[in-house]
Amino acid sequence: MKTIFNYVKNSKGIGAFWIFILALIVAFSSAYSAKKLLPIGIPYFQEFADTFFPISIRNGRVVYPENTIISKIYHVDGRPLVLTLNTTKDFLDEGDHTTGLYLTRSYLYSVTDDKVQRQKLKTDVDLVRQDYTPLLNNLIKYIVRGIFIVGPFLNFLFFLLAVVFYAYVTGFACLISKVSMAFKEKMRLNTVLFIGVYFVSSLCYYVGFNLSILSFFLIMLALQLILVKRVGTPVISQAVSK
Repeated sequence: MKTIFNYVKNSKGIGAFWIFILALIVAFSSAYSAKKLLPIGIPYFQEFADTFFPISIRNGRVVYPENTIISKIYHVDGRPLVLTLNTTKDFLDEGDHTTGLYLTRSYLYSVTDDKVQRQKLKTDVDLVRQDYTPLLNNLIKYIVRGIFIVGPFLNFLFFLLAVVFYAYVTGFACLISKVSMAFKEKMRLNTVLFIGVYFVSSLCYYVGFNLSILSFFLIMLALQLILVKRVGTPVISQAVSK
């Protein structure tokens, strides 16, 4: 703990190096997860393609297959998700429909628990029935490479902006605690706090508990209120010294 206090009080810079290290770790972890998890979905997509394709759309209407009804129920997180192709009609019947996607002759419907969204078919499309496994494997490779290359810089920008935001929020903690801190000290303090809370949030996610944005903010605020008293300069002592 003394090492952290010494870093906040006496180090130089704003903690950008450690923010970038966090950005690298998160990007590499995301890329690894994508490489391991995305291929799991390939057989499901292939099953979907074998069931519903081929589909041809011309001038905003499904021209193939004609007068066909195909429906399949999937389960996502224990809840049913219906995919339906119905080219016997242009409009989806009113009434209760299970959450899912419904394609009619002229519209694509997205149905959730609380609303139904309708999108008119416009572009000409040909969805052929074929083996999509090689194509999807190549797509996953590009996604993983993209995360490796672009992810660290996007993460760094996002994390840096978050730390800057919390550095300004520290001003309220300093006001309540009657201490003062230079902006670079606030940045270094919030870099340490942000990295720590971020890792705690990640651990919570892996054990099945999601830490909300509000919870993250409140934890950061509570830690600021506790720690600014240790690293800040009392305002009273400044006034006496003057």
